[in-house]
Amino acid sequence: MPGSGRAADVRQRRGTAVLLCVLALAACSQRQVYDTIQNNQQLECQKLPGTQYEECMKQVSEPYDDYKRERDELVKEKPP
Repeated sequence: MPGSGRAADVRQRRGTAVLLCVLALAACSQRQVYDTIQNNQQLECQKLPGTQYEECMKQVSEPYDDYKRERDELVKEKPP
């Protein structure tokens, strides 16, 4: 699928940005970090043409509450 490499790059940057923000912004709330990362990713999406932009925005537009719920479920499922 054309553009899927670009989407993978966005996901990789997202992971890297999350890690850096968590380390650098320990005093900020998780929501603030999430919102900052999401805003930066949306700015990156704006550089993409047409359907790539739309797909990118879908991937980076998850509301914080949905993200937190999914994260909490994964943490619960993780064996000790």
